[in-house]
Amino acid sequence: MAVPKMSQLRPGVGVNMILKADQRSGKLTTGQISEILTRGDHPRGIKVRLSNGQVGRVQSLSASSDQQAITQIMPYVQASSDENYEQSPSHPGGRKFTLQEDYRQDPTPHESTSLADYIRAPSSSKRKHPSSSSTPVKDTTQAILEKNFPDLDSALIAAILADHENVEDARGVLSLLS
Repeated sequence: MAVPKMSQLRPGVGVNMILKADQRSGKLTTGQISEILTRGDHPRGIKVRLSNGQVGRVQSLSASSDQQAITQIMPYVQASSDENYEQSPSHPGGRKFTLQEDYRQDPTPHESTSLADYIRAPSSSKRKHPSSSSTPVKDTTQAILEKNFPDLDSALIAAILADHENVEDARGVLSLLS
């Protein structure tokens, strides 16, 4: 018999599993998944933690797992039709969550929303040194040096210009390299 695949399992699904202590006898334990512990499919079964805390490998899906999952979900769906629902602390794990509206049931699609709505324009106040006049001069100087030394990479010329404040010193270093 083939064990269930990872795609078939999720928290709340009823399963039959073998506990570590019961591996020799093959005794099956039934329960509902609270947490999946294995990252992918496994030939001996995916390791899970049940809602009662027991850990073992899933051998098959419980026959009533679908009915149990529907029964458990229905009160949440009915209670949260137009309001947020907070899970009761008696639920295993005591996690809190809120149900939100399903975007697929929204009659009007949000056509006005685009990626451009989430992009912020860069602020100019983040600059520490207002060097707007020095950048074009260096760019022009770099362009001249690139024409004078065509065998050298432009990134190398830019790095040498950054290291030497005097253009003549940079020109001397570049002439040694070419």
